Amino acid sequence: MTIKKYTIIQVFFVICIVLFSLFELFMYKKGYFEEKKVTLKYQENNEIDYKVYLKKNDFFETDYLEKGKTYITSLIDHINADFTYNIQFDNNVSGSYKSYVYATVESGKSNGDAKYWSKDYKLTDERSLNIKEMKGYSIHENVDIDYNKFNSILMSFKKTLGLSGANGTLKVYLNVESDVVGNDVPAVIENKLLLSLPLSEMTIEASINSDAPNNVKEFSKVVNTEKLKLYRTLGIVYAASIVFFIILLIHVTKSKKNLNKYENELKKILNAYDSIIVNVNKLPDMTGYKIIDVASFEELLDAHGEVRMPINFFKDVRRSYFVLLNDNTAWKYVMSKSKIERM
Repeated sequence: MTIKKYTIIQVFFVICIVLFSLFELFMYKKGYFEEKKVTLKYQENNEIDYKVYLKKNDFFETDYLEKGKTYITSLIDHINADFTYNIQFDNNVSGSYKSYVYATVESGKSNGDAKYWSKDYKLTDERSLNIKEMKGYSIHENVDIDYNKFNSILMSFKKTLGLSGANGTLKVYLNVESDVVGNDVPAVIENKLLLSLPLSEMTIEASINSDAPNNVKEFSKVVNTEKLKLYRTLGIVYAASIVFFIILLIHVTKSKKNLNKYENELKKILNAYDSIIVNVNKLPDMTGYKIIDVASFEELLDAHGEVRMPINFFKDVRRSYFVLLNDNTAWKYVMSKSKIERM
């Protein structure tokens, strides 16, 4: 192998070592070799507003009353409820959400210990929306609630079954269901905003429940252990590959150095004794000759001084042959790469 080829191999191994080292460093920096917990944090901020619209009457000059008051049931025409749901994440998320408003009529004992009956009524159609790479979104629903209709349903239930002492409640919900993925963490989030109104009462007061809107919540997961095992195995393989390439590089570098030594030694002889050395295309046939193997080129020069014949030179891949022929005697000196390496 020539010095040029050894140089090309050296460059190839250096590139391999650099690439494998960079990849190993990248995996280490990204924490692929470590078991870790990843989280997706979010915060909900919800609001419910409502107005109680009145029937025509001689007592109130306004068309409606604001929230937070006491209302006379017989004067209620309808209730307009405004639900606002906000959610913010600490990372971008993608996925979808759906929302709808429904009402539940409930009846139970006046002391609240037992519930006799309940029934759901859908107030809006379900709305679905896909989201992509967003840090948050808002949902707004405005509905008119026919309070008298639901009050009549409860009164009919009590009258039919003779439950005059039972109480009743109208619960109006904004139901939100989110199915998203952020920071590689899947999250299914359900929330219900509740407006609660008593039924079958002379006067009522509404109550609101928006499910602890100020709390920061989170979903979390541990990096897949099977994936972690794969990354660790790859890390070991890459580390072993780096060691392997370094060993090969050392070997090639050493071989190149020895080849340089061999080539330099040969070049020195050929240049110094060009006048008495003849290049031949093949090793001379020494059949019938008395062959004398000499240990050094200097000894071959001593023989040349006696016979005054040219020295034949032939080179193969790993050896150089110097042969001096005279009558039936052949002096042979073999200069080998392995011999030079041991010097």
